[in-house]
Amino acid sequence: MGSEKREPIKNPRIWIILGILLAMITPWYFPASFGEILVFGVPLWAVIIIISSLLLSAYLSYVLKYHWMLEEEEEEAQQKGAK
Repeated sequence: MGSEKREPIKNPRIWIILGILLAMITPWYFPASFGEILVFGVPLWAVIIIISSLLLSAYLSYVLKYHWMLEEEEEEAQQKGAK
């Protein structure tokens, strides 16, 4: 209630972070040596992609919960104000 929610498309910071996370889950730009380095038997590039995917999911959940303006919330607030 203290800060006004607005659509995430108007916030460039959200898009920058989303772009970085999407770039991190793209494997073809990793050096060839990343396939030789193993972390618990898994190639390093796969570990980076798995962690980045989890971060992307968490970030999208955060954006949807705290930055996405839902019309339902406005309608509920209007109905409560009218009563």
